[in-house]
Amino acid sequence: MRLGLVLLCCLTVSAALPALAQTDSDEAAAPSEADQARDRFEAELVRQCPEKELELLSARDLRDGLDNYMAGLSQDMRDRFEKSETDHCSSMDSGAACVNLADIAAADEVGRMEDLAASICGSFLRCRDQGVCDYAR
Repeated sequence: MRLGLVLLCCLTVSAALPALAQTDSDEAAAPSEADQARDRFEAELVRQCPEKELELLSARDLRDGLDNYMAGLSQDMRDRFEKSETDHCSSMDSGAACVNLADIAAADEVGRMEDLAASICGSFLRCRDQGVCDYAR
């Protein structure tokens, strides 16, 4: 009796594994809206200032650039960005990369991607290597 039960459990699990694997691969294949926004942001940086290689900005340097950009926004617009940060990065373990991505997604959502990229392009002279970038100021 026990052997039959164990066999039935094994058959059930082995039948379910392909369905689980398919679900995981489908989710991995579809980029999130935030990832798509990041891709559009990086493409806009390349379009506006390709020689600066700003895709090499560290999370901290990008955070500085985003803070500068947000300082020039209206209070209503800053509130939208802050809400996006809270919605996307509610965990205490979230770092600058999460907040950066939330801000980029907010800019994309309100149609300000070109303005954001122009601001970041103006904030930095160039990047020489990953995380080795010169500020424009």
